[in-house]
Amino acid sequence: MAYESIQQGDRRTGLVQGIAINGWSITSKKAPICNSTQLESFQKQYGIPPPEMIFGSNYVRLERAPLEYTLNAYDALARVDTSEESSARIKVAYANEWNKKSYHQNVKDVVKPYDWTYSTDYQGTSSDDAWEKVDDAVIDVDHLKQKEPILFYDENILYEDELADNGTAVLSIRLRVMPSCFLILQRFFLRVDDVLFRINDTRLYHAFGSPYLVREYTSRQQSYQAIRSKLEHGGDLSLMNDTHWVASVLPEQNQVLERHRLRIE
Repeated sequence: MAYESIQQGDRRTGLVQGIAINGWSITSKKAPICNSTQLESFQKQYGIPPPEMIFGSNYVRLERAPLEYTLNAYDALARVDTSEESSARIKVAYANEWNKKSYHQNVKDVVKPYDWTYSTDYQGTSSDDAWEKVDDAVIDVDHLKQKEPILFYDENILYEDELADNGTAVLSIRLRVMPSCFLILQRFFLRVDDVLFRINDTRLYHAFGSPYLVREYTSRQQSYQAIRSKLEHGGDLSLMNDTHWVASVLPEQNQVLERHRLRIE
């Protein structure tokens, strides 16, 4: 199948790389981390202190006229819970210290309550809202297991925070394009030390020739100790930072599962 590589810009101002294939343009942009002025603008607009690292210009984008589907940091952070109860949903021993260490500790404006773990159920920003909910599996796992050359692969980080040394929260994206299909995985990974693990995954899949773009969203969590107990004989604690390993041992019971498809032809 014919395809064309895409490369625009540079790493200093923002590098866009991707592929044009079968009527699709699939691109990933990586740009420098937000500076202090951009972080202050974020707080004013969203009313919450920003994560330690926001890559506000980064994105992964799918385009197939007239559809445009984008995964980006700001829209993801707009989904962070700012209800009155949000800041108390997960407690850690140094939550107050975390607030003191916040980048915007000297900002005089009143900060709204918010989920300081930056958990998000963001599934992307679509120009077409005609997504149809389905019950059956939408991703052909067997097809993805077949050996195919990878025409384009990339990893991208949208935001990250170390929760004042109480854990980590990261929103990242991995994508791969093969001759017959593409798969995009956006993953929100949360580890709150001695409290819990949480993974929110959004997968976008399309088999070329299919009339549908499909999306699957899952949300799973488990206590910190339950995950740690899965290390063999005390095991390698570095695995607790390995999102792939944690995802492999998180239970599927009681997970949130949503499946949708969008007709594109």
